[in-house]
Amino acid sequence: MVRVLIVDDNAMFRREATRLCDAEGYESITAGSFEELHTVLGGPAPDIVLMDVDLPTIPGHRLGSLVRSRHDVPICLVSALPEDKLRRMFESSDANGWIAKPLTRDKLVGVVTRLVHGAKVGKKTPHAPVSAAGQARILLVEDDPILCDRIEHILRPQGEVVRVTDGEKAITHLRDGKFDAIILDLMLPRLSGFDVIRHLMMHRPELLGATIVMTGAQESSLQFVDSEQLHAVLRKPFDFLELPRLIGELTRS
Repeated sequence: MVRVLIVDDNAMFRREATRLCDAEGYESITAGSFEELHTVLGGPAPDIVLMDVDLPTIPGHRLGSLVRSRHDVPICLVSALPEDKLRRMFESSDANGWIAKPLTRDKLVGVVTRLVHGAKVGKKTPHAPVSAAGQARILLVEDDPILCDRIEHILRPQGEVVRVTDGEKAITHLRDGKFDAIILDLMLPRLSGFDVIRHLMMHRPELLGATIVMTGAQESSLQFVDSEQLHAVLRKPFDFLELPRLIGELTRS
């Protein structure tokens, strides 16, 4: 079980963050002050720390050395500050990521997937094609039907395109089927693309290197996608002709 340490002087935020952690099956520990943080750090190590920047006494982005003097864990800064200011604070800190409030499920899953599960995956695993050359089997995970139609039309000469519209259906297909490539949107209904990436990290790591993420997500979300583990990350709008080239790289024997 992932153990999340939530450090914030706002009791309402701590309650909401705890609720989100509980819903994902994460264990949560909270600290509302520097003194409480000091006490909590004397106990079992968390897997990740969500650290509010606007703490009284000592700003959160200056507390990395204190946390890591007790436990070598990733730290994610959290704040209601404008994203550009929060990004500058992050760049001058020793934190591993940052989240602009409000904290949402996708942001929580994204940061845990990248900084906790991602750290355990290691280097990209080469993916051997499962289909004959020129006959790829591609899982397309996208909820926009017009975009799906266009992608399927472009990729039809390269093989079979299996279409799903949400992360839950994608995970079901990944449990039961074999694929040469995955084309994945991050912003999906029900379970998100971050959930799909988490499933790949934990159950199908050999497919991470065969995954092409396409997204219109902001930089604050994209920081939790490790492009070195994936085959490619395409920012919407992108040149659709990139897709046949990238699929060709994955299926070329």
